[in-house]
Amino acid sequence: MEVAAREFQIMVKTIGAICNLDCHYCYYLEKEHLYPKGTNFRLNDETLERYIVQHIQATPKEIVSFSWHGGEPTLLGVDFFRRAVELQKKHLPPGKKIINGIQTNGTTIDEPWCEFLAQESFYVGLSLDGPRELHDHYRVSKGQKPTHKQVVQAFHMLRRAKVHVDLLCVVHDVNVRFPTQVYRYFKEIGGQYL
Repeated sequence: MEVAAREFQIMVKTIGAICNLDCHYCYYLEKEHLYPKGTNFRLNDETLERYIVQHIQATPKEIVSFSWHGGEPTLLGVDFFRRAVELQKKHLPPGKKIINGIQTNGTTIDEPWCEFLAQESFYVGLSLDGPRELHDHYRVSKGQKPTHKQVVQAFHMLRRAKVHVDLLCVVHDVNVRFPTQVYRYFKEIGGQYL
């Protein structure tokens, strides 16, 4: 395996475009329909291990970063990521360190997730588009139900578990008109990284 000349980032779409939300601005929503019905979008164990090995081998620096994305990667469950971390540790040579980051909409985050993410020192990107009325304008469930309450609960659970959380805010045609309100809201709830 050839080592890259410089550091690089790869975002792993562990579950393809599969998501439990129906965010009105999301360009991934229709991607699921490009594949035959019944397609399994889950990254299988063989491909997962091959990816981990090759990514570690190709990374020139001592820090190897893994960025887990989707769709919604947490739909795979904690055990998928336990396996990923197990494989990372199995193939990690001396002198290198793994850093994991996951981008989530937060709606499936519960105590077992928080425990795992804290134990394995994951960095979490949490999608939150501002206060309730701005967030829920577009970020809704498949049944068109609001998601703000769930996401804020996930944020506070993650913080209590001492997980590093960055807030990712999609700037859209509604919240763009209220930048001060959005900023103050993130400060009010304890957001440190945006």
